[in-house]
Amino acid sequence: MENASMVISFVLIILGVLGIFIPILPGPILVLMGIVLYGFITDFAVITFNWIIIFAILTFITIIVDYLASFFTAKRFNVSTWGMIGMILGGFGGLVILNVIGLLIGQVIGLILGEILSGKELMQAIKAGSAGVIGYIVSLSVKILITGIMVGSFVYLIY
Repeated sequence: MENASMVISFVLIILGVLGIFIPILPGPILVLMGIVLYGFITDFAVITFNWIIIFAILTFITIIVDYLASFFTAKRFNVSTWGMIGMILGGFGGLVILNVIGLLIGQVIGLILGEILSGKELMQAIKAGSAGVIGYIVSLSVKILITGIMVGSFVYLIY
């Protein structure tokens, strides 16, 4: 049973790393779950409760940044409510059709169309569309950094 649990722990961590790039998977949360499972299996001998708290805080930071990155960049570029709705719908549609790259493309197209619907000129709408790209890049960068810190620390601790 312990070996199966260990495999599940590592699979969760690997899926979490993939989740950085696949928005359907909650990357940092899966990494945290894998680390907590490993700690539980090993009676928290190496991965102590203190480490679990640190990893949980890092996961929380990643989630917050992920949600706020698009919002703050959209605010910075004065994106309208229609633009935000377009960005959400376009991102979801793009994700369904073309996966990760579709998410980015769909967000930009949806945001631009939403801005045009709100009455903005095409060039203003395109400028606002760049907010979606910037938000995604900020979010992705933070996820890569923090998930890398979590996985790197975990590997360092267990070896």
